[in-house]
Amino acid sequence: MSSHSDDLPDRVLSMHEQAVREMEEPRDGSSATPVAFILMCFFFTAWGGYYIADNPGNWTGQEYNEKPNHTAFSGPAAPTDPMLLGKEIYSACTQCHQADGKGVAGTYPPLVASEYVTGDERRLAAILVNGINGPFVVNGSTYNGEMPSWRSYFNDEELAAVMTYIRNTWGNKAAPASKETVAKVRAELAANSNPWTAESLGAFAKGK
Repeated sequence: MSSHSDDLPDRVLSMHEQAVREMEEPRDGSSATPVAFILMCFFFTAWGGYYIADNPGNWTGQEYNEKPNHTAFSGPAAPTDPMLLGKEIYSACTQCHQADGKGVAGTYPPLVASEYVTGDERRLAAILVNGINGPFVVNGSTYNGEMPSWRSYFNDEELAAVMTYIRNTWGNKAAPASKETVAKVRAELAANSNPWTAESLGAFAKGK
């Protein structure tokens, strides 16, 4: 008998096995993912993370930031213009003192040509830090409004900026205010947060 006839049963059996496999209906369910495949995925994920962390190049993530922060790559910050900063902060005062600095008759005093504004820098800082309640007289007229304390809302530089702005706007001419003066007044009044009256403010100014 030839060798072809000898292996015929095996070949027939193999052919039928393949045909039977092809005829099997799909079955519901799932089979477990091979452990080797899971380990391989974990290895390449860990290796990729390590490689990126170890070789970041110049990538910082700012490429995808709509408002990138370039502070770390820029030189020294440009000094803030106190007039511009002061004008921005003064926008919170326009409801009372008005955009033209003329105030409201009988209630909120004018800042134009006011000795309280262009006079003693320390006194003006004290008003902003603690606030003041009327009645008090400005340019011969009595005002009975209330000026709130700004100590919790603005820092020394910001208060100095708005002081500088009102001291040099609407025709006012006075020396720029310094944040050092504001800081000293704030420290001096740390234990006293009561709003000023005309009398107590006058005593404070005389005690400098």
